[in-house]
Amino acid sequence: MINCLLCLQPVKQAASWESSWLFSEEVLCCTNCLVGFEKLTGPLCNMCSKESSDEFCKDCQGRELYLNRNRSLYQYNDFAKEYMKRFKFQGDYIIGAIFQKELKKYFAASKMTIVPIPVSGARKLERGFNQTTAILKQSDLRYQEFLAKKHSEKQSKKTKRERLETEQVFYLSEEIGSSEKEIILFDDIYTTGSTLNLAAQVLKESGVKKVSSLTIFR
Repeated sequence: MINCLLCLQPVKQAASWESSWLFSEEVLCCTNCLVGFEKLTGPLCNMCSKESSDEFCKDCQGRELYLNRNRSLYQYNDFAKEYMKRFKFQGDYIIGAIFQKELKKYFAASKMTIVPIPVSGARKLERGFNQTTAILKQSDLRYQEFLAKKHSEKQSKKTKRERLETEQVFYLSEEIGSSEKEIILFDDIYTTGSTLNLAAQVLKESGVKKVSSLTIFR
């Protein structure tokens, strides 16, 4: 008997198709926990995946963007916030495996190089791991760490305006080859998009032609 990674209750291997198709072939979560993750449904902004009746939401209209497009999988609801608190801030590393099947499915159709959003050395020491690379590792996905990050105040402590006005904190950690024409950034949460846009700026200025992104939550 396998126990749910989130609530630790026993999970039947003969789980229903509806409750298990999004996740790994080995059932990692019980039905009660799975329903807590709400899929983003349309209509969505074509740029950032925010729920919007317009082609481009008000947040994206008139904004200087280096990121070509973002796609997110789930709503950042209260259940997702508790999940991220446990995974990211309380160090429950193993629950990063929950999204592996859906991520494999998403990236299987893409030939773009995956680049995880980095954390600073100080932040990684504080948490013990980088949440984005942890999720990719547990999903058995290959990636390139082209970017590094200067230490700065946590985004969660900033207002929306402060996030949008954040100065450049990313830089190249290694040279990007001329064959890297398209890159897809991976992060856990899309809030204002400033983090992903700053990362995309560095990549674009290094010669990358197209930079898109995927996040778990929006």
